[in-house]
Amino acid sequence: MSERPARRDSVRNRERLVVAAREVFAEHGFGATLDDIARYAGLGTGTAYRHFPNKHAIAAEVLREATEQIVVDAEAALAVDDPWDGLVQFFERTAARQAADRGLYETLTGQGDDDEQARIWPRIVASVTELFERAQRTGAIREDAAPQDVAAIFAMLGPAFAMSRTIAPDLWRRYLALMLDALRPTDGPPLPVAPPPPDSLSTILSTGKS
Repeated sequence: MSERPARRDSVRNRERLVVAAREVFAEHGFGATLDDIARYAGLGTGTAYRHFPNKHAIAAEVLREATEQIVVDAEAALAVDDPWDGLVQFFERTAARQAADRGLYETLTGQGDDDEQARIWPRIVASVTELFERAQRTGAIREDAAPQDVAAIFAMLGPAFAMSRTIAPDLWRRYLALMLDALRPTDGPPLPVAPPPPDSLSTILSTGKS
């Protein structure tokens, strides 16, 4: 009889830690520790370590749904009739989540667990590449742009997200609009250098590391 209450307590404590981690990582990013999460949850450090060996383990659980939502957003954008509108919708939805969740941005830019990076990025890349190439086939974006530029744009939005946290919550939208405008077809000269190789994704994303 005593095992059931203990088991229920364990489940509740794990849920409290996950809820706390979601809020702590969103606000503080990966500078937060498992000790910080335990304090926020009102639990002892020992309890936290019985459930999760380190902060990366709990981050993987907390952020799994958020990263998988990016694939959902890309697939939803493919259902939008106008390829440009679909691309903008994807960027805006994904950027809004990263602006609100510092931990999500840091995960996507290489500051999370390496195994988690390897799991989430292939699906994201496949979906985003299809979205990007559809826009390019219809002439909605410039011919010399490349799908890997999408990762670079998100990496470069990091400072805009940081400014938004200290100046104005939606400031990042200004800089996203400027970046997206640069993808539009132009009568001007071509881009001065070639895009990075398609297999350089991890290097592109790691520019977000401190």
